Amino acid sequence: MWICSRCQTANKEGYSQCVQCSAPRNTRRFGAGTPVSAPSVQTASPERRMQQPDGSGQEAPPPPVSRRPVAPVAMPRRAVGGFIRWVGILLAVLMPALTGFLAVIRMDVLKPVIHALFFGPQAVAPGVLGYVSYWFMALVAMLLAMVPGLALVALSRLMGLSRRGR
Repeated sequence: MWICSRCQTANKEGYSQCVQCSAPRNTRRFGAGTPVSAPSVQTASPERRMQQPDGSGQEAPPPPVSRRPVAPVAMPRRAVGGFIRWVGILLAVLMPALTGFLAVIRMDVLKPVIHALFFGPQAVAPGVLGYVSYWFMALVAMLLAMVPGLALVALSRLMGLSRRGR
């Protein structure tokens, strides 16, 4: 491609004059050399103003335009953050399960501590209310144990979104 020095139009390499203003193409670069001889705009006929390229062959016609939407090519999806996602899922399941297991097997040790937190150190242990307070705190502990795993799952989702945007 070359740029006409008169009208700044981009022209193909094969043209010897500008397609917009019919100015001759200079054979020089940056002001060194002599311009190529070409007829002026006034003396050239309209047919000669748009000259074909000096090349040996003609350009191939453009491919026909299809009106149908083209289906995107299915590319194999690579799991972005897949390992982190699986580690997060495992943590989100195993840590609350371990917390619940410890709450069951250590109930005799932890229940007086939880009861003292809710009702004071000198309170008499009520039957059903003591169990409800203990299992409520065990549920809160299991939900808190789930947080690191869920954070890793969210991180893997964010990694996937940032790479799709690139």
